[in-house]
Amino acid sequence: MWSTILALTSLHGLVVAVLLTRVKANRQANRMLAALIVVMVLAMTPYTLGYAGCYDAWPWLTFAPFFWQLALGPLLWLYVVTTATATLPPRWRWHLLPAALQGLYYLVLFLQPLDVKHAWYLGAHAAVVAPLQWTLVALSVTAYWIAAGRVFLRWQRWLKAHSAAAEEYRLTWLRRFLCLTGTVIVIGMAFALWDIAVRPVSYFDAFGLYLSFAALVYALGVEGWRHADASPPRMQDAPAPAPPPPVVDWSVRARAWAATIEREGWYREPELTLATVARRLGTNTAYLSRGLNEGLGASFSHVINRMRVDAACVALARGGAVLGTGLDVGFGSKATFNRVFRQLAGCTPSAYRARAGEGLIAEISTAHREPGTP
Repeated sequence: MWSTILALTSLHGLVVAVLLTRVKANRQANRMLAALIVVMVLAMTPYTLGYAGCYDAWPWLTFAPFFWQLALGPLLWLYVVTTATATLPPRWRWHLLPAALQGLYYLVLFLQPLDVKHAWYLGAHAAVVAPLQWTLVALSVTAYWIAAGRVFLRWQRWLKAHSAAAEEYRLTWLRRFLCLTGTVIVIGMAFALWDIAVRPVSYFDAFGLYLSFAALVYALGVEGWRHADASPPRMQDAPAPAPPPPVVDWSVRARAWAATIEREGWYREPELTLATVARRLGTNTAYLSRGLNEGLGASFSHVINRMRVDAACVALARGGAVLGTGLDVGFGSKATFNRVFRQLAGCTPSAYRARAGEGLIAEISTAHREPGTP
């Protein structure tokens, strides 16, 4: 039964991996995720075969090159990086070198005579290589998971500073991806510590770890396929700004910029970006971002959402429909409209409209402010 569970999960993972490589959108990110799933399936394969009795029937399978776990961390990180930027980082292949050496180690031993393989497995491999491998894999996946988390957080900050649709792209699926992999990393580290500090983890002892691998393969396959063609704004390095004037009153400049955005109604565009507004204002993204942050004390996303909520308040006070109002002022969905409106106005759009009809608007914290302020 255990072998069947692992086999079915592996089959599901391989099917999804093949499908991911055929998606035209996000090709680099999808291929990194496909490779990650394949490496996890390969890591499960010795246990899938072992619980089915294959190693007893065909002992020559010992040291079959199924072990590439040192690629898990780099592929996880590369998936997050390529999802956030749509490009591979420089010299990315070097991150996979340890995994290549690990695979080469198993391949060389796999090609040895059976008596040599058994002697090495029971000797140096069990005493030195296996504990070292557990340690290196645990350190690798932990370090790369932390690096991937930093990329994710930086992307979230970038979205708030550069996209008016930041609330539409909360990247919940990527957060779940990191949480799931983090959970399995903790489980793996627990096994590694047990193997080093208490006693070696036997073939049967490790089943719990690979069962968690199976669950992760299934979850990543489902989530990865669901978001294979997602197209959130991609994080880009900001160009170096020109030297600023000797003295800049960012407050005055930011208020003027905000007043123009509001007057022209640009905030009503759902996919409005910092770069688009900077181009229309005749400035650059660095100046605009700095001006809004230092002059108004708010990110680009917050300023635009503030304008949208203000416009929505006016429309709702006149009896406008909630969904129609949210879409008209620039929000991409009713859920986002409700969430942002509640954050900035202190109540839901429906409650605001109801109180407006009763003449109770003054009791609600709305943004009745002069133009150009956050």
